[in-house]
Amino acid sequence: MTAATQSFAPEAVSADERARPRLLCASAQPGRIARLAAALATVGEVMLASTVAAQLVQEIASAAPALVFIDFDTPVEATMLVAEVHRAFPLLPVIALGSEAVGEIALAAMRAGARDLLDIEPRHATPEAMQIAALRALDMVSRIMAQASAMSAPARRGKLTVLLGARTGAGVSTLAANLSVLLQKRLGKRNQGAALLDLGLPAADSTLLLDTRSELHFHDAVHNLRRFDETFVHTAFARHASGLALMTLPADLAEMRTVSYAAAVKTLERLRAFFDHQVVDLGGFSNLEFVSHLIEAADTLWLVCDANIASAVSAASLCTALESARDAESTSHRKPELIVNKHDPACNLRPEALAARLGLPLVATLPARAQALVRAVNQGQLLGDTAPADPYVRAVDALAAQLAGEPVRASNDVAPASLARLSARLFKRA
Repeated sequence: MTAATQSFAPEAVSADERARPRLLCASAQPGRIARLAAALATVGEVMLASTVAAQLVQEIASAAPALVFIDFDTPVEATMLVAEVHRAFPLLPVIALGSEAVGEIALAAMRAGARDLLDIEPRHATPEAMQIAALRALDMVSRIMAQASAMSAPARRGKLTVLLGARTGAGVSTLAANLSVLLQKRLGKRNQGAALLDLGLPAADSTLLLDTRSELHFHDAVHNLRRFDETFVHTAFARHASGLALMTLPADLAEMRTVSYAAAVKTLERLRAFFDHQVVDLGGFSNLEFVSHLIEAADTLWLVCDANIASAVSAASLCTALESARDAESTSHRKPELIVNKHDPACNLRPEALAARLGLPLVATLPARAQALVRAVNQGQLLGDTAPADPYVRAVDALAAQLAGEPVRASNDVAPASLARLSARLFKRA
């Protein structure tokens, strides 16, 4: 082992060496590792790593390398190793080591999702061929490290709003679709963008409401996170006519079993670099532990509750269940803000009273406009397109203005909570 190559042991790394990028190499070929270390001495420190998946994952967590090399001399085992690394560290670049002349190795590396295949051992080991191989290795690694560095330091960090539903049928999908489009229209004027992540159940309701087909599903996004760049996001996400980006759950919900809580949160965090605001619809999603992890990543958390006692009871139960599912190590104990939906003053249930019963701050009251909303959907449009002055649209647009950081103009938009208080007072007097 050369001086540029260290065994994987924290105590063997000096303070100066610790400042250099670490490049882990999972290989049982000492000569190959030595040549790799010599070729990359100017860009980082090559460290020998385990070829056992569990041990390699631990070593990656400890060393925080810039990238990982995996030897593909045994393609089947190497493919499994790459899968484990990608599952635990979706953004970490993996480079396959092996001979380009062996078709089986090249194909296996490509299918495994390796960023590239590096052949550090030319067939004819002449000094000239060895030098060319070393220069090629240096160029490839420098390029991939630069790309990874750019991804880890995004130019922007967008906001994340999560919508929960007290129970099925609370109108979360309808609100999420209308809110996201209205938000996109506001952000679009500033050359900014929004995305709707429809993770609620029933799956992919937003595609019907927005009349937009989504080819990229959340499962795909999680497992392709390392490929995310501006080009990929621009081409892979479905787009509504407003410019809103859309992603849904897969048709086969069993695929979500391979998505860990950490990977889901990491995906949302990664998307902050590409969208100024994400609206995440979690209405109807029954895995409370999954929901509780996503909530931890949210900047804004809204709970949608119908204006009736049954929905209020469900909302209280949901809040209790989420508190129980919260990670014991979590330091966040905030409660969601309440949106009272389908409010009809004639039903004699004040939104303020509902919020007080739940112990939640009231952020908005949305009027009952079922017929108008259904009529718009039947026309393949949103209510905001067919009736922009509708009370529901004005109330939702006030929420969009809040998320966009814009003031709500009293002449055009009435703050929904204030409107609810006014209508309640008038009804009480009557």
